[in-house]
Amino acid sequence: MGTDSWIVNNREGEEWGLIKRLILDSATRQINYVDVVVIHTGHVARIPWDNFEIGNEGITLGMSEAQAVANGLRSSEAVGGEVVSQVVSM
Repeated sequence: MGTDSWIVNNREGEEWGLIKRLILDSATRQINYVDVVVIHTGHVARIPWDNFEIGNEGITLGMSEAQAVANGLRSSEAVGGEVVSQVVSM
């Protein structure tokens, strides 16, 4: 999977962000959160993995952009006890 495959689209199909990092649960090794660089602002939003839809069209944000930004903006630091896996260098 190339780096351009890690683009996140909004519900309208427009490019919304770029996945910067996957946050894994250290016990289950499952993806818990994704750090996304919002294209228009450059801010990093940490969004729960369950809020993405993966399909033939790519990765789509499964919530409104406003909700994602309001709930997800924070620094790109790992949260307690989780493993951070860098997938795209920005």
